[in-house]
Amino acid sequence: MSFEQTLMYFAAPALCGLKSANLISAKPAASSAQILSQWNKELSPSGKRIVLIRRSKSLNLLFVYDKNILYQTLSGSSQILYLKQKGYPVAKGMDALLAELFHRLACQPSFPHEIGLFLGYPLEDVICFEKDGGRMSKYSGMWQVYGNVEEARRQMQLYRQCSANCRNYLDMGMNIPYISTHYKSIVTGGIGQ
Repeated sequence: MSFEQTLMYFAAPALCGLKSANLISAKPAASSAQILSQWNKELSPSGKRIVLIRRSKSLNLLFVYDKNILYQTLSGSSQILYLKQKGYPVAKGMDALLAELFHRLACQPSFPHEIGLFLGYPLEDVICFEKDGGRMSKYSGMWQVYGNVEEARRQMQLYRQCSANCRNYLDMGMNIPYISTHYKSIVTGGIGQ
């Protein structure tokens, strides 16, 4: 699978404005900073971004996010309180929250549990997973679900369909920035608009 196919397989929901963020692993040679820089220039007007985080010499992480959706996801009072309890600088705004998350992803040996909140998982699911490690979840899919199973299944199906659509569009010759910025019109039949 090419770098572009991998990115679309794992990050299409965030690239297409359906999810706050996706996190994927990539080998350093595959995750070219030059191509990411070009894509970020093209994605910037839509509020989407791909951030390269060096985890180790042999592993990069790509945090793909939609700034508008992420802001909505993290702006609830319960989410803010949770992040504050985790030591995040909530009073300094979204950029400071992201900087702290990226620092933790780069420097901590294990992933911080709060990453689930940034990825758009319900706060209840994030907190319960942190407490029991997935052992008592009601459903297991793209994440461990403790709350509303039907809503989680619906969201997961939406994300799977988006990824499948995007892989097909990539195979048709569309590039990632085009797919990302035109996804909704392409899906509704407005290819080329």
